Amino acid sequence: MKKNIHIEITKTALGGTFGEPAIELICLANVGQDALIYQLGHDQFHVDNNSFAAAEKFRSELQLHTVAAIQTGDMHSAWRFFGKLAHTVQDFYAHSNYVELYLAKYPGQLPEDINPMDESLIHSDALISGKLYYPFEVITFFKGLPNRMLEMFPADSHAKLNKDHPGRIGFEHARQAAIYRTWLEFLGIKKMLSDDETTQFCGKNKERE
Repeated sequence: MKKNIHIEITKTALGGTFGEPAIELICLANVGQDALIYQLGHDQFHVDNNSFAAAEKFRSELQLHTVAAIQTGDMHSAWRFFGKLAHTVQDFYAHSNYVELYLAKYPGQLPEDINPMDESLIHSDALISGKLYYPFEVITFFKGLPNRMLEMFPADSHAKLNKDHPGRIGFEHARQAAIYRTWLEFLGIKKMLSDDETTQFCGKNKERE
């Protein structure tokens, strides 16, 4: 997803719960995962090239790192770990065919009603994520790519599958799923914390129930 979209999704999911310094650092770590140095050789960061197992391992490790940092009082590290985690789970919906499989199973489902954790789809043999066909994939980084050039890419390519911006079919379903999943990841971490630790992690005294 584009930088501004990752930020919007993260703030929509967490903005009512986290204080301003916390949410800003979470967003900074989130979009930092799209730095150029992480575009090659880090499929698990973006759930590319069918890296579902590696991405889940990465997410699980970041969850544990987040909790450990909170429990030692290192909130800055906790927010950075959580921002990276959020980026990966958000990209899952933008870079895979989860949305397509979901709409095939539940035709006509509105974006706001999507279930981001349908177990039958997450573990489906039909689930794929976009493959990066470098060096040709580089041309998709430029705005205004003609549709005739996009048609040259294979059906399983990142270029064809991604829902990284509003111009892509399925974007709004992917966006809503990413919002819900980001919130669920917060709830999963919250379950491992005391009330005081949760308050510190949120960086404010009042949290959303």
